[in-house]
Amino acid sequence: MRNNISIIASVALFSCLTNTVMAQNKTISGRITNQAGNPIVASIFLQGNSKIGTSSNENGDFSLSIPQNSTNLVISSLGYETQTVSINGNLLNIQLQPKGDFNLDEVVVVGYGTQRKGDLTAPIGKVDMGEMVKRTVANPMDALQGAVTGVQIVSSGAPGSTPSVRVRGVGSFNNESPLYVVDGMFMDNIDFLNPNDIADISILKDASGAAIYGVRAANGVILVTTKKGSLNMKSKITYNGFAGFQTPTNVLKMANAQQYAAYATAIGNDAFVKSSVQKFGGTETNPAMDTDWFKELLRSKALITNHNLDMMGGGEKITYAMGLNYVKQDGIMDASNMNQKYNIRMQVDAKVTDWLKAGFSAHFNNFKTYSPNNAAFRQAYFASPLYPVYDPSLELAKPEKFGSSTAIGMQSGFWYNNPIATAFYNTNQTKGFQILPTIYLEAELWKDKITFRSQLSQRYQSTHNINYNPVYYIDNDQRNDRSFLRSAQARNTNYILDNLLTYKDQADKHHWSILLGQSSREERWRETWVQANDVPASEEFWYVGVDAQGTGSATGYGERGSRNAGISYFTRGTYDYDNKYLLTATFRADGSSKYQTKWGYFPSIGLGWVLTREKFMENQKLFNQLKVRGSWGKLGNDGIQPNAGYATVYSGNNYSGIFGSEGATNGTRVPGYRVGRFFTQVRWEVVEEWDGGLDFALLNNRLTGTVDYYHRTTNDLAFSRPIPFSWDRVYGNWGSVTNSGWEIGLQWKDKVGDFGYAIGGNLTTLKNRVKNLGGLENIMNGYPEWSAEFPARIELNQPINFYYGYEVAGVYQNQAQIDADPIAKRYNQQNPNTPILPGYLQYKDQNNNGELDEKDRVNLGNYLPTIAYGFNLAFDYKKFDLSIAFQGVAGNKIHNLNRAMRRKYNQMNADAAFIENLWTGEGSSNTHPSAKGSVAPWNLQASSFFVESGAYLRIQNIQLGYNFDLNKIPVRVFATADRPFIFTKYNGFTPEITGMGFDANVYPIASSYSLGVKVSF
Repeated sequence: MRNNISIIASVALFSCLTNTVMAQNKTISGRITNQAGNPIVASIFLQGNSKIGTSSNENGDFSLSIPQNSTNLVISSLGYETQTVSINGNLLNIQLQPKGDFNLDEVVVVGYGTQRKGDLTAPIGKVDMGEMVKRTVANPMDALQGAVTGVQIVSSGAPGSTPSVRVRGVGSFNNESPLYVVDGMFMDNIDFLNPNDIADISILKDASGAAIYGVRAANGVILVTTKKGSLNMKSKITYNGFAGFQTPTNVLKMANAQQYAAYATAIGNDAFVKSSVQKFGGTETNPAMDTDWFKELLRSKALITNHNLDMMGGGEKITYAMGLNYVKQDGIMDASNMNQKYNIRMQVDAKVTDWLKAGFSAHFNNFKTYSPNNAAFRQAYFASPLYPVYDPSLELAKPEKFGSSTAIGMQSGFWYNNPIATAFYNTNQTKGFQILPTIYLEAELWKDKITFRSQLSQRYQSTHNINYNPVYYIDNDQRNDRSFLRSAQARNTNYILDNLLTYKDQADKHHWSILLGQSSREERWRETWVQANDVPASEEFWYVGVDAQGTGSATGYGERGSRNAGISYFTRGTYDYDNKYLLTATFRADGSSKYQTKWGYFPSIGLGWVLTREKFMENQKLFNQLKVRGSWGKLGNDGIQPNAGYATVYSGNNYSGIFGSEGATNGTRVPGYRVGRFFTQVRWEVVEEWDGGLDFALLNNRLTGTVDYYHRTTNDLAFSRPIPFSWDRVYGNWGSVTNSGWEIGLQWKDKVGDFGYAIGGNLTTLKNRVKNLGGLENIMNGYPEWSAEFPARIELNQPINFYYGYEVAGVYQNQAQIDADPIAKRYNQQNPNTPILPGYLQYKDQNNNGELDEKDRVNLGNYLPTIAYGFNLAFDYKKFDLSIAFQGVAGNKIHNLNRAMRRKYNQMNADAAFIENLWTGEGSSNTHPSAKGSVAPWNLQASSFFVESGAYLRIQNIQLGYNFDLNKIPVRVFATADRPFIFTKYNGFTPEITGMGFDANVYPIASSYSLGVKVSF
């Protein structure tokens, strides 16, 4: 009994003491912003007691428990003045002031480390992550469109597709993609990442910044750092998600049944019009059947959703972070067409001792993609509106009663197939997973001076692709009599081991650092595949093997792969005097197993001068910061074919000869040989670049900006060239190409009372020129299958792959004009059965020799924009904010191959604009041919008629947000419109065309509309 009384008394006493202690503490909360009202991530500590503190979140919000008698807090953040704030009440709204030199202390991620922004001598593109996460896209690079100078991003609408990224133009015929480095691991893309997982993106655009990555850096380097916790950080959980729909935009309007029937009649090819009327009703001028194939092929709405959960925090010695993410994007093609992925991200850093740190991070990515058959879009452009999607009268059609063009007497063949059936009878699914673990140890060998870091990064990716075609019948051309299954497994296994020794020190006004590094890497890829016929349509039987259902053995097997290794040694030194005179020098030696030339050497140097720290600038009031910088360096591109280390010799009757025949006596066959592959000593391409730039902030830091001029030359350009007197070609380093231009970025931010606003913009110019082709005058190129009819050309002192053809001078309006033209007169004399008629295109005689020949073909433009730009507007008032982003290009051309294909397929449909603008009589049009002329060979040559402007202005993003507290929990709700409008004159779905700009009906880009919420606990 006495013991029970003692226990009860102890508990009561403990409760009283606890209540007393709790009563002595209080909780304060608040928000930290800058002058423009934008949130700031900052450190908050109790003055005089650094053990009591926290950090604000991405919304600038914080909460902290402090003793009752506390008086002041100390607030600090990079780039802002440290501020001591009096504690008055439990709710604080704190506005930090930028330092005198705007954001000079901001930390920027560079190769193998970080630097102060004020110490940079290279034009490193820093991505505003707050703006990036406003985009409702599945791929992080799509979110950067128009946001960074010198970086052009060409998107594709297909779910799971990878955008084309070009940094400062194109300097290779082989590989133009940048290197991605994710937490130290080399990657080909960052499709697997979610924008919410990313803490920082830096883009190394010039040779000075990128040379430390040597042979992989010629196309630029994109450094990605994922989110991590921080020391003494209160645990924080953040949910950020949205759900919405995508809808087709800028849908191409095709000729309807009336227009198509009139057009077919005009060209004298209307038998199938009569057949359609007889079968489906109507009249020959107004057929009853009127199928809008694009409307049938596209969904009006397709789901897109993204859900992200972040957890992070830290104590005195350990930090942690974890992220969970789910993304699903349905395609706007109404078929098996989607992409979904699950991501898990983990990170732990620990301070093992006062001098040793250790850390581990990992990304787990699981994905599934159903890829569409994009041929359906091309066929939807070709398809006649005079037959239906489904036709129950076709008894032989199975398993679905899809309609057929042959049922109304049209030609058969791929180009006239039913596009809906093409999309429907397609299963192309890819499933896979990827693991990216990283582990490191970092030892401080001399406190605040020398550190050594060793990091092992790995990548393992496994994918499984299933391509299945079932048995079906539509007509004699669009059919599949035996089911077909192809199953392919691919594996990537890579590792990188980095060892870094860093020395930092200072003496008086002198500051310097030296980095010594060594890196080893190996990359392996292998793919194996098997094929089979007669496999049942049910997915449970999609296996190939002896015991598999539907087939006894595989009808095909194959395997391919690659393996290469490299070792590198590099160093970087930085020096500044009084943060005024800046020097950065790097050098990297790269060894590679891909080439006989084993080693490459890549130096760079950068200089900077901060004028605002000079005495003669002390009394001026205009500039808060003014820095001049310049750089030079060399980079490598090993994304080209490796050495062909042996020759392939072919023999056989095709290469043999018979000698000694005389009269009835047969001679003796002498075997012959042909060499089909030649040994070449290939080496990587080398980029040499110099850059001059200016960074500035003025008018009390309200206006900030950068200006750069760059000039980069790619030498040892690799390509195949013909061997004289042979059909064979040989691959080697033969040429050079230059890219040069200006990059300008400006940003204005201000706040008037409760109203804040920001206006920003960027502009990039590009001049691309081929300077050397190894003695060749030109190289012909083009779209596969159509390169002969509609070529692209590579020529000295011209941009890469320009469209090559005749310049259209107008349209012949009458016979007198034809008779007066020497070109037309000569042609009609030579071709009396197919003469040039009024309504035909007139080509310009470039050399005035009265004959249309090869010398009259000229540069009709190319796919590279000469100008790329973006600008943004942002407004905030109290708890509301609104942002609008724009993006566009100019100076580029698109080859409209959709219209050009009429050269061979004259029964195809056409877009409505083409039909409506055809020449119908004298004076009706001076740009478009007549209906008959549109199918005449004279008008279907490579010419400027098929080359259109690729310029456009797109509203990339509109977001309206509202921020509020719900029981002291910060909440943000937002509505987003992504890519809602585009302004372009191009006659196609989208002016964003990957590759060389040949548009053969690409997958359209969609607009998306969504609602989302962000909550932090």
